[in-house]
Amino acid sequence: MSVAAKRSSRPDAATCAAQLIAVVPGVMDALRASMRRNIGDALSVPQFRCLGFIARNPGCSISEVAGFLGVTLPTASAMVDRLVRAAHVVAATSAADRRRSELRVNAPGKALLDRIRAGARRDMAAAFGDADSDELAAVLQALELLHRVFANDRVAEVGATL
Repeated sequence: MSVAAKRSSRPDAATCAAQLIAVVPGVMDALRASMRRNIGDALSVPQFRCLGFIARNPGCSISEVAGFLGVTLPTASAMVDRLVRAAHVVAATSAADRRRSELRVNAPGKALLDRIRAGARRDMAAAFGDADSDELAAVLQALELLHRVFANDRVAEVGATL
């Protein structure tokens, strides 16, 4: 095979982007379905997303939760209040601004998230059950690249270009 032919068969960024856009929705659908199955009656899906956001962003505000969920401030406030009453989240007044609440997941909330995520990991592992070790290594390598490219600080940059 000529060098030119080898170059043309190499994937480029545009091809990778097209495949990512084609594949990720199916992966997300499977992950969401698994999460729903593993949440059970403990939380609604929006409450789970809220709890997960707070766990990833300790000290966040209700406004940040609303922005993440794409809901109004009163809706986010009501959702956070339910999580506080259910003893999954602690809301404390900010030392810097007494009008602001800082949200944190407490031990029972973390335990609930861990249980739900463990169930989802089992489901996802089962989905990879027929893959051989070379395929699994390729998936891990691709996921490492995705993590590097879409780390939180890069997500804002990528989103700003869309």
